[in-house]
Amino acid sequence: MHLGCQMGGFMEIADIGSIDLGQFGTALSAIAALGMAAFGIVDVTKPFNGGISNVGYHFIESALKPFESALKTIDAEEPYAVVKANWLNGVGKAEQKTAARNLIRLGFNARTAATIAGHVVPDNNDPLIEIARKMESGETPSETELAILARFDAIIDARLDAAFERAEQQFRNTSRVAAAATAIVLAEVGAAVVSEDFGPSHFILAFLIGLVAVPIAPIAKDLSSAISTAAGAFKAVRR
Repeated sequence: MHLGCQMGGFMEIADIGSIDLGQFGTALSAIAALGMAAFGIVDVTKPFNGGISNVGYHFIESALKPFESALKTIDAEEPYAVVKANWLNGVGKAEQKTAARNLIRLGFNARTAATIAGHVVPDNNDPLIEIARKMESGETPSETELAILARFDAIIDARLDAAFERAEQQFRNTSRVAAAATAIVLAEVGAAVVSEDFGPSHFILAFLIGLVAVPIAPIAKDLSSAISTAAGAFKAVRR
């Protein structure tokens, strides 16, 4: 009995060396294709009022709330329209931050300075109000005032950096989770269609395939090549 178990185990190990790498590559490609299809389904929600692209945007709008008075001088009805459009369209992050900062500076004037300064430097907002008045009247700010203005810009940049990083992280993570859930559903449906006796084992296998499809999709080609090379090296050593 013990000898039979040893022989059975040996046969299972020996079979590993005879795996058809072509079939393995085909299976890996199919799993990767499932992951790409799941990403595509998630991405196709964008035409519906932005779909998945709306995820994370609230961080950006929250960071811009203190500067709403400046943004309203550009568009009183939809002060965040340009910023949101850039986010939904996937404009480069650096370009989005530059555009948002420029909008704030464009709306920074003698009327909005007090409100903005109250949120940025609440303990000493008089200099910013004076700088805004000078800029609007065409006067040249002093070196000290220019230094204050540079600090004001740095504060804006810091807030925008934090907001865009958090927004991008949430969007990226949510997209992956949504794609993984979609891949699992697709895998389960596919398994149910091709299996005449769909059961718990098929369900678990389809679940695992769907779960790994999304992370495998971007690296499928490299992973297949690496495993094929490793398997070839193993066979060469055995000989």
